Amino acid sequence: MRITFNKLTALHVLRAWRSSGRTLTADRRGLEKSVVGPRKYWTRRRIAACLEFVGVSLSDVRGRVQVMVPRPGARIRSQTARNTVYVRGLPANSVVELRAGVRIPCPELLFIELGAIMPPAVQLLVGLELCGRFSRDARDPRDGKITYGIKPVTTADRIRSYVSAARDLAGLEQSRRVAEWLMDEAWSAQEALLNGLARMPLHELGYELGEMQLNPRLVARGPITSLVNKKSRVPDSLVRDTNVGFNYDGGAHFGEDGSEAPDAGLVDGSAFVAMREAMVADKRRDRDLLVQGLSVLPVTKEDFYERGGIDRVMLQAMSLLERTGQRDFSKQKRMLRRPRLANERQRLIWSLLPGRRGKELSRELARHEPPSSTVEDYAVEFGDHAIVIRRM
Repeated sequence: MRITFNKLTALHVLRAWRSSGRTLTADRRGLEKSVVGPRKYWTRRRIAACLEFVGVSLSDVRGRVQVMVPRPGARIRSQTARNTVYVRGLPANSVVELRAGVRIPCPELLFIELGAIMPPAVQLLVGLELCGRFSRDARDPRDGKITYGIKPVTTADRIRSYVSAARDLAGLEQSRRVAEWLMDEAWSAQEALLNGLARMPLHELGYELGEMQLNPRLVARGPITSLVNKKSRVPDSLVRDTNVGFNYDGGAHFGEDGSEAPDAGLVDGSAFVAMREAMVADKRRDRDLLVQGLSVLPVTKEDFYERGGIDRVMLQAMSLLERTGQRDFSKQKRMLRRPRLANERQRLIWSLLPGRRGKELSRELARHEPPSSTVEDYAVEFGDHAIVIRRM
């Protein structure tokens, strides 16, 4: 049998594949017709067998299985499958084979496909996952267990190059915009969310802080080595070509159970000792970075869940950058102070977080896209000494 899954089914398969510790082959091929065998049909059982061959249960796939075919006459005729026909527009060799006969789009094509079914912020987070060293849970991406320390399946530059070569594909227009915000080497989902928001432009309800460099390794040299606790440090991110950045210290970092929703509970003695050691290590890390001239702001999960918490963090970063004469954030700060925009941004942030509230808000925003108020709803004119904002 031969079949090529795509879109959300392919994302599900890829997450399961990565979470199991397996890597993608570098070999790529063109899109071919799905084949089930002479005088046989694509039954639900045969499609399920193909998914099980790569470690996925059909019962875990939401909705109909999504597959891609090279021409209208090659459609899979099954109530279990939904076909996408690619007659033209695909760059050469856009398919990856996982195991004999079971294939998915290359990560770059998958990124474009998601641009047709996901809002920009969600597509960006998936792109950062593909370019990063973590994978969300295939069955429960929002609240399931996240796998860390795995190899990226693509890079930001590869996605941008592929997007520029593709033609006439659904999702391509949005993907061109979102690809410009991608970064390599995100190590966790919350880190990806924080830096994705920092990178996104104001009109997408981001903070437009500038290009971000994720997890750069900084090595102390010369006389300063006698002042640091560790010679090598890796902050989560830096605003590129500046000395300001962020470190996200979430629940798992302090030995919590992995749930990102704020919760009060009892902590046993051994867990308390581990949390104390993590906090002490963080203080020493912050001092080591500070003595090297870096202002790396710590961010916690509470900042995400508190109304205006991330706004405050970003305003603090902007203040630091302006104080050292590295950037001018007058436009961003004015926009961040607009109450309706702040409310829309906070709802977007909450919708992307784990937990029931995030799930409910995500569904609500999907029903009411586009947002009721964005920066594009205002005519903004900047003069030498004043700003004029007029509701459209």
